[in-house]
Amino acid sequence: MQIKRKMRYRGQAVWAAAFLAGFLAGIAAVCFLPTQLVSAPGFLDAASFARLKSLKIDAIPLFCYALRQRMTAAFFLILLALAGLGGVGAGLFSFWCGASAGMVMTALSLRYGPGGLLLFAGCVLPQQLFLIPGFLLLLEWTTQKKEKKRLLFSFFFLLFGCLLESYVNPMLLKFVSNLI
Repeated sequence: MQIKRKMRYRGQAVWAAAFLAGFLAGIAAVCFLPTQLVSAPGFLDAASFARLKSLKIDAIPLFCYALRQRMTAAFFLILLALAGLGGVGAGLFSFWCGASAGMVMTALSLRYGPGGLLLFAGCVLPQQLFLIPGFLLLLEWTTQKKEKKRLLFSFFFLLFGCLLESYVNPMLLKFVSNLI
């Protein structure tokens, strides 16, 4: 029992380290290549946020898109786990999530200053409050292949996160973009 608990915490530490390494790599990429990643027109610029303020978002297609994106990642992680590569997939997925978060947060901060952090929060909340636990449960399943009930619980979190992303987040993002 004690050995399993230590292995579980070691796996979580590896995911956290991979996420942090990816986060720092994302920050470094934006800082070292700002003209290619930040200065390009259309990438998180004022014009794209101005269009967002007047855009009428249809939640159903957005939900389908978000669900397809999340489930593709989830099924790919499950396939890697079934092939015996769950730990590798969990580490790479954690690194990728960290790099994506680091790049977007840094690009928004460089473009909008401190308001960029508020925009970043508007971009990821409230859906990440459910997507993160859902993917963490999925990563735990991929490395330890516990009971299928945990896998279904993970999918419930992902589904609810996609609902929030498509129905609540656009309103929150419009509100935050009006503040900046």
